[in-house]
Amino acid sequence: MFLFNLPAVAGTLAYTIGHSPLLLWGVAAALAISLLIIGYTHWRAARAVQEEHWFVMVHWRLSVGRTSLLLIGYAVMAAIIGAGVLIGSGMADRNMQTIMTTVFTRIGVVPALILILVTAILEGQAMHLVNNAIAPGGMAKRYPPPEGVRVIGDEEG
Repeated sequence: MFLFNLPAVAGTLAYTIGHSPLLLWGVAAALAISLLIIGYTHWRAARAVQEEHWFVMVHWRLSVGRTSLLLIGYAVMAAIIGAGVLIGSGMADRNMQTIMTTVFTRIGVVPALILILVTAILEGQAMHLVNNAIAPGGMAKRYPPPEGVRVIGDEEG
């Protein structure tokens, strides 16, 4: 995921500088691949509820929550850039349109970049949890474990 998210956002920023059609296609491809991976994650998590062991299902559900952060980042970025394009389109001067689009694009990529970095950190934490066979306590409360599965942090265990 990280491999495609960062170039999509960075490419969006770079496109405002160079307006290269090749760069635009690169951004679109990276974004499309990222959205396909997010879609696969949601699909796989839905299947895991019925087909997988509780521990595996909990971690798929955890990844759905984290990919939702990326979708929020993309939506905020699109809204800010879209507002800049709308405001810029109302300007009579062509240079002012370009300036407004550039300013709003640079402001718009910030929330997406922050959420991508947060997601990368959370991904590292998730890998640590999986490698140590730990399920987060909050997920265990949302999705109660089956009988015989001990959850770290329970007062009984």
